[in-house]
Amino acid sequence: MTAILRRELRSYAVTLTGPMAAAVMLFVAGLMFRYINLHNGYATFAYAISNSGIIFYIVVPMLSMRVFAEERRQRTDQLLFTAPVTLLDIVLGKYLALAAVFAAPVMVMALYPLIIAHFGQGPFLIDYASLLAFFLEGCAYLAVGMLLSSMTENVIIAAIGSILFVFATQMIHNVYSLFDGGGMASLVFFVILSILMGILVYVMTRFYYVSILVTAAGAIACFALFMVNDSWFVGRIRLILGALDFYSHTIDFYQGSVSLENYVYFISVAVCGLALTMLSVRKRRLV
Repeated sequence: MTAILRRELRSYAVTLTGPMAAAVMLFVAGLMFRYINLHNGYATFAYAISNSGIIFYIVVPMLSMRVFAEERRQRTDQLLFTAPVTLLDIVLGKYLALAAVFAAPVMVMALYPLIIAHFGQGPFLIDYASLLAFFLEGCAYLAVGMLLSSMTENVIIAAIGSILFVFATQMIHNVYSLFDGGGMASLVFFVILSILMGILVYVMTRFYYVSILVTAAGAIACFALFMVNDSWFVGRIRLILGALDFYSHTIDFYQGSVSLENYVYFISVAVCGLALTMLSVRKRRLV
């Protein structure tokens, strides 16, 4: 794994990807820090972090889109798959390199609360808890971005997929009210979810008939439940959407509440992303 890690870190260092990602992060965070903390006089750096969400839209696709897609396009992944390393070493080595590149500017951002303390008293616990949540959220996004990169050889598609995922997880809390009740809207949601599950099965396995079976079984089950008892859908959609609601798991920190549950959530998302990446890469390795 260390060989893969060194290889990836070297590639980020000798190309513009790593420095540009760090520059974007420090520019946005510095801009928010200057405007919110220095200009407006807020003593809590967490406010600046909460307004730096645009970082994920830029940095996550910038770092993750080439991880597997570029190697797959250039066919250099075959050399990697035949190297004397395990699949876990490949995935973890690449992911830890991504996390390290993302962590470097976060460590610089950790100096901002100390600057605030020079001029007054700041809430260190909230600031650094929020910064840790910001880092873990970025790690979760990078794991999903790496998964999307492993599914295609087109870096543009991988980048767009990462941007759409970031957008969905940041905005999904705004659509809860649309599905608070049951009814036809809930049925349509679950049918669409069945279709997406079928697409995911096909992308992961390339088994066309299995994906159709999964889609059909899910859609039929949804129609049957709707005909028998449509009240079953009440609250279920909110529960499912909540599993992808990154915003609600970070807003607590920015409002002054530290929760271990939210840390566990982002770590769990990262682990799930890595596990699915391993399945995707294994499929490619066996081809």
